[in-house]
Amino acid sequence: MDYLRFGKETGEKLVILPGLALKSVMGSAEGIQAAYAPLARDYDVYLFDHIREEPEGYTIADMARDTLAAFDGLGLGKVHLMGVSMGGMVSQQIALLAPERVSSLILCSTAMNMAHSNRETFADWMALAEQQNTVVLMESFGQSVYTPAFFKQYREAIIAAGEGATERDFQNFLISADAIRHFDVSHDIQNIPCPVLVLGAAEDRVLGVQASYDLVEALHCAHFIYEGYGHAVYDEAPDFLDHIAAFLKGE
Repeated sequence: MDYLRFGKETGEKLVILPGLALKSVMGSAEGIQAAYAPLARDYDVYLFDHIREEPEGYTIADMARDTLAAFDGLGLGKVHLMGVSMGGMVSQQIALLAPERVSSLILCSTAMNMAHSNRETFADWMALAEQQNTVVLMESFGQSVYTPAFFKQYREAIIAAGEGATERDFQNFLISADAIRHFDVSHDIQNIPCPVLVLGAAEDRVLGVQASYDLVEALHCAHFIYEGYGHAVYDEAPDFLDHIAAFLKGE
């Protein structure tokens, strides 16, 4: 499992877990570090990738256990945990498996299960991944997660991000997508004890905005739901990190 560390080494630990992607997020390390620079001024930030070779039947709970093992390997104690989309699912599972390791939880564009998700979208993505049709997969992915204006502006870059995908990348994508489809902690979610912030988007066409409201209802937690944005609000909304910074400071 690869990881990126940046920010204030003496600051509190902030761990970010990314969502489903065709290729390793490490290829975007510089852009991610630049995007999260406002948080890096105060926090010791860790971004964890998925494991390099996901085995068949790999679950979100397995991802959580592997991430906790990485925490142990790096000597991380208690952390602030931020999960985006699939990373939010892994984060929920970590908070349930090892609540003593999580100071606070930030859940972005995610869900406790797939009850409100666009299952046809996931089925299409998986079919394209099985065909290893990189261009159409990345185009479908981009159209689903971004607003039309954002996708139009960055279409070429979004499609280019899938270039060079390997057989292993496609296998990992399929295994992760299947893990998402079977994820469900709805019966346990209320057992998460730490403070939680839920960030969602009214136009989320992947998991649905109701998934964010369900989390808020189950956790009785702080939240902000954006109007006019889709699933990838974390990439588009200019004040996204402001909400996170305020939450972490207890404001």
